[in-house]
Amino acid sequence: MYSVIVSGGFQHKVTPGERVKLSKINAPVGEVLTVSDVLLVSTGSTVLVGTPKVDGALVKLEVLQHDRGEKIKVFKKKRRKRYRKTQGHRQHFTEVIVTEITGGGSSVKAEDIVIKQARTRAAALEKAKLQIKKPTRAEKIAAQQAKG
Repeated sequence: MYSVIVSGGFQHKVTPGERVKLSKINAPVGEVLTVSDVLLVSTGSTVLVGTPKVDGALVKLEVLQHDRGEKIKVFKKKRRKRYRKTQGHRQHFTEVIVTEITGGGSSVKAEDIVIKQARTRAAALEKAKLQIKKPTRAEKIAAQQAKG
């Protein structure tokens, strides 16, 4: 079973137990969100297409972590005008796991072990991210003064 949902202006095809990166959602880690913006639900034998949404269809998502994506470079240039500008950008995202899809008279839940593994992975990534914390400018100055 799968469905197509709308989140942050983008459409995502989701299946139970799948981890999905959505545009940033203001929700704490561990919270269960219910998405009613379901455009399509497929149960394998039947496909329900909404106009524009499927009535009574719900997708439950659990927030795993908040992070930022890979850095991209934005380069602007005007030839013969001595104008060049380089910028970097990292998009914020929220990683969620699809715990349940309901619609078309049926409901499918993700396996408990898959959800547990996703939670463990997200916690380990968060712990690793906290350990790689860069020193602040004040900490660098204090360390230099302590050396000599």
